[in-house]
Amino acid sequence: MEADEDVRQGLVHGLRWGLKKSFLDYVRRMPDGRGSVSDGAVPVGTGDLFYEHDAERSDAGVWAFRGDVRFSGHFGMLFVRVAHPWLRIDGTNVELSIEDPQAREDAPRIPLVTGTLRRLGSQDGTEVWGSEDVALTAEGVALFNDVYAEGEPFEPLVIQLPARPTD
Repeated sequence: MEADEDVRQGLVHGLRWGLKKSFLDYVRRMPDGRGSVSDGAVPVGTGDLFYEHDAERSDAGVWAFRGDVRFSGHFGMLFVRVAHPWLRIDGTNVELSIEDPQAREDAPRIPLVTGTLRRLGSQDGTEVWGSEDVALTAEGVALFNDVYAEGEPFEPLVIQLPARPTD
């Protein structure tokens, strides 16, 4: 889906991400595979997730998003939570971190994937950014029960944010 189609659906500012297509397909094939979205996340298109922009928690070096996405299956043996992602920007490098998967409030954020950020354009007061080389971090391996190795490719990210004022 293109950024302008998201705008037509009312999903203007946020993070659109397909996570890992093979993982989503795996959960769908399980007899008891389940997924849920809440707190600012919604499913869009065919397998993508949209996390709402959290302007209050964002600043020059961090773009924060709201949403809690959970997957379960194998009679409770599988549980994956990807909640409230933040993108830490360092030049063109980006690191996406998530809240602790067990929802412990005092736990540090988990770096999940990294990539190279590039500006894709702007339209109607919205800047569009993206990363196509999204890869799993060493810390993210445990979230998927060591099924994927560090560096495993994940789906591209598309970020839509309010345009920054020009001086």
